[in-house]
Amino acid sequence: MFSKATLTDVMDLLKEMNTHASLNKYAYRYGLDEIAVGSSLDQRVLAIGKYLYENPQLPGTISDNLTYEIVEDVVTKAVANEYIFDSSKNEFTHLPYLRRLLLKDGFVIKDGTLIRTFDTDIDFNKNETLLENLLSKHNLDIAKGHYKQANNSFNRGDWASCNAQLRTYVEELLNKIAERITGNSFSESHQARIALSKTTPPIFYKELNEWLDNGTGFFETFWKRLHSEGSHPGLSNENDSIFRLNLVQISTLEVLRRYDENHY
Repeated sequence: MFSKATLTDVMDLLKEMNTHASLNKYAYRYGLDEIAVGSSLDQRVLAIGKYLYENPQLPGTISDNLTYEIVEDVVTKAVANEYIFDSSKNEFTHLPYLRRLLLKDGFVIKDGTLIRTFDTDIDFNKNETLLENLLSKHNLDIAKGHYKQANNSFNRGDWASCNAQLRTYVEELLNKIAERITGNSFSESHQARIALSKTTPPIFYKELNEWLDNGTGFFETFWKRLHSEGSHPGLSNENDSIFRLNLVQISTLEVLRRYDENHY
């Protein structure tokens, strides 16, 4: 549900808002008094964060999920503190990445409360781990580097750079897979994508309308969507970038699964 990065930042908020004494009470309330151990506040909140990450399905005290309950509580209290959260910028003062990390996890801060953006079984962080594992397994290091740079750019709020790195990642990934399957080098990336619709079995399935040779197949329009406005800073925003990030992750994970399962 929540990434390591998100929980780490949330635990920093928990530390910022508590003393050792108040953290004792907080940990006791949630049944974490035997988990929140250490000689410093840093050590104690980190222990809580690690425990929550490693046990994401624990029931809460008033809900069915302890991790969500604690994150919601900490974020809500932090947002109400003008020294911790700058409402004019909609950012945490000392944790500028946290709001966008929450967005990637599927949550937004609205009216001082943590709200789920959509109810879905899609787990961004789980899919990201699967994707990066497959990129590493098949030594697609350049593509993996571009994907990580896209994520880092998103976390910084650099939408143009994020979008540019996503396009470069997709192009590098599809070109490299096409080259490995066919044994050919492609001077144009479009030719590499055409080749992926003709392999046996194909990476892009024509019978599923994934490639129709007329620009209207799924992966044809997918590529167009990545190029719809270019990378000019004035033509992108947070919502567009998170949409592209999710679209690229889901689509290329499926490509990598097909490549992996068919052992070309």
